[in-house]
Amino acid sequence: MTQRTTSAAKQRGFSLLTGFILAIIMFGSLAFFLAGQGINSGFGSNYTNTSKVSSLLASAGYINTGFDAVTLGGTTPSTVTFDSATNTGVFNPTSGGSSPQALDPTLFARNTAIDGYWIYRSNGITLYGVGVATTADYTMMVSGLKLSACQQINNTLHGIPLTTAPSTLTGFSDLLLIGTPTATTPTSLVVSNLNTAAVGTSGWLNGCYMTTDTNYVYIHTLLAQ
Repeated sequence: MTQRTTSAAKQRGFSLLTGFILAIIMFGSLAFFLAGQGINSGFGSNYTNTSKVSSLLASAGYINTGFDAVTLGGTTPSTVTFDSATNTGVFNPTSGGSSPQALDPTLFARNTAIDGYWIYRSNGITLYGVGVATTADYTMMVSGLKLSACQQINNTLHGIPLTTAPSTLTGFSDLLLIGTPTATTPTSLVVSNLNTAAVGTSGWLNGCYMTTDTNYVYIHTLLAQ
């Protein structure tokens, strides 16, 4: 009886020790793997950096689904509205099914009235290398981002190194690009032709850029034409 008890105790001790060693190896491997996965320490720490940007991109996808729902319901893209209007509204429970998406304030470098909100550009933007060069695309954007957030976005979407500065939208200041929307009327119809404006971004449907006055703006394509 004594021998069996001692043997069992040794087995339990061996199992616990082995499990502890395996756990150290597993977590060490996980840390090594994540170290090379584009985690930017510029505006947070560890996993919070990618999660913040992932939340922003998920927000964009959610609104994009609402835009698609409205147009698939028979509304022409040019009459889609960034509100809860019947039949045309992206945020209408029936036509679009989306809801306004406020963003994490720690993503932003400033605190103006429009920061933290999506700006609907309708078909006011002609993107570089997307669709027909002379035809405007339907987009929305977020202005006032931190540089590190902008870099994290481009790393996530395009694999751009986190140390690479975003391409500059030559000829476009923040005001010229986003217009003068407000949080209650987040629509800007300012026409902006970005064709060839940002070197190295041809064909980008979504991406983050720097304006000539050093503001960082994320542009998301809702419908390329």
